[in-house]
Amino acid sequence: MTLQRPPAPTRRAPNPGSPLRAAITRFLNRDLPPDQQIQPRLLWPLYLCPWLILVHLLNPSPIWVLLVITLLGVYAAGWFWVRRQAGTIRLERRRRGTMLVAGDSLQEEFILHNEGALPLIWLEFDDDSYLPGYNPSQVVSCGANQKYTWRAEATCEQRGVFRLGPHCLSTGDPFGLFRVEVQGRGSEALLVYPRVAQLPPMELPRGSLVGRDRRRRPLAGDDRSPVVRGYQPGDSLRHIHWPSTAHRGELMVSEREAEPSGDLWIVLDLNAAAHRGSGPTSTLEYGIVLAASLTAELLSGGDRRAVGLLAAGTGPHGALSVTVPPLPGKGHLWQILAALAPAQSGDTPLDALLRHNRDLLGRGQTVVVITPDLAETSALWMAELLHLRRAGVVGSALLVTPAAGDVREEEEQVEEVLRELLTRHEITAQFLRAGTPLAASLTYRRRRTVLVSTPTGGVISREVEEEVG
Repeated sequence: MTLQRPPAPTRRAPNPGSPLRAAITRFLNRDLPPDQQIQPRLLWPLYLCPWLILVHLLNPSPIWVLLVITLLGVYAAGWFWVRRQAGTIRLERRRRGTMLVAGDSLQEEFILHNEGALPLIWLEFDDDSYLPGYNPSQVVSCGANQKYTWRAEATCEQRGVFRLGPHCLSTGDPFGLFRVEVQGRGSEALLVYPRVAQLPPMELPRGSLVGRDRRRRPLAGDDRSPVVRGYQPGDSLRHIHWPSTAHRGELMVSEREAEPSGDLWIVLDLNAAAHRGSGPTSTLEYGIVLAASLTAELLSGGDRRAVGLLAAGTGPHGALSVTVPPLPGKGHLWQILAALAPAQSGDTPLDALLRHNRDLLGRGQTVVVITPDLAETSALWMAELLHLRRAGVVGSALLVTPAAGDVREEEEQVEEVLRELLTRHEITAQFLRAGTPLAASLTYRRRRTVLVSTPTGGVISREVEEEVG
C-alpha cells in the first residue's frame, strides 16, 4: 500500500481564447471577487449582430432590428441571471466524527444555500478532495431562497494524511449562454490513524530485571539500595553514602533500585529493503499495525508503563524522522498513532537507527524492535541490541514474516537460524506472519442513516446502529 503525497488543488483556469473573447470575459467579470468567475459558453450568435446591422443598412427592414434587439436582450438576460446568482450561492460541508481509523467510514454532509431570488436550475459540485475512493461530486438543483442537503460516504481503506476540499460550484443561465463558477478555497486536513488490533499473548522484558541483566540501575531510581560503590566522575553528590565514606576514607555512593516497569521504546523498522508485499498484508502495513496495537496494549495496562516510538522513513513532505518520547497514559496513544499515520518506508536500516539513538536509550529502559529483516543484515541490528544490553538497556524483537504467498524457500531456513540465534543470546523474540487476522481493539457503536427501497419503488430512510473498529 503506497501513500502518495496529496496533489496540489487544481483550479479551473479560464480559457481566454481570442482577444475578443478575452475582452468580453473581462467585461462580464468586472467588480466580481477573484473567487467568482463568469465564462461565456456560446458567443457565435452574438457575432451575427454586426452582420444584421449591415444588412439593415443595405436593405432597411424592422425584422433585422427586431432580431438584433432580441439577440442582445437574450444575452443581457442570461448575463443578469448568472450575475445575480454569483454572490448568492454558498456551500456548507460538515464532517461526522473527529477521529478516523483505517477501515472506518467517512461521512460528510453538504448543505447548498441559495440565498437569491432566482432558482438554481442546475448546479454542479466539483470536489477536489484527495482521499482514495471518495468522490462526493454531484449535480443538483435548488429553489429560490432555499437549501438542498445531500450526504456522501466512503471507507478509509488507507491510513495517512489526506485532504478534504477545496471545491468548485458551477451553474448557468436557462439559455446556456453563460457559466458562473464559485471557488471554495477552504480545505481540511484529514488524518486517518492506523488500525489498532488485539495482539496474541506475548512476553516483554521489564527494564533491566530480566535474564543476565538482572542488576541494579545506579543513581536512577527512587528506592535506596544497600549496595555502595566508589565515587565516579559524574555521580551526583546527593547520593554520597557518608557512613561508608567515613569508614573507608574515600567517597562512596549508594546505588538505586531500578523500577520494575521502566520506559519502553518501540523501534519500528521502515527500511524499504527489508519489507515485502503490498497492500494490507505487506510487512510494512502489518508492522505499523503491530506498533500501534502494542502501544495501545501497554498504555492501557495497569502498571502505567511509559511508551515511546522511534522510526525513520519518508512522509508526505520527504524524509520523516519520528521520535516520540515515552509517556504514560491512554492519551499518549493518539500522539503515537498520529506519528505512525503518514509513515512510509525509507532507506534507513534498523541498525543505523539504533546506533544513532544510543544516547536516547538509557539504562533500565526496554527496546522492542519491530522488523521484517530476517536476512543476513539481521546480525547488524542484533549486534546493536547486544551493545545496548551491555549499557543496561534490555532488547526484545517482534519479527514480521512475509505473508504466506510471499515466502521464499530459503527464508524459512533463515527464520529458523535467526530464531536459534536470538534464543542463544537471550533476546526475547516473537514471530508474526503478515496478513494474520487480528481482531479490532478500538471499537465503538454509531448510528447512521441508510436508504432502503420499498416494494412499490419508493425509497425510505432508516437509522441503523452498528459497531465499528
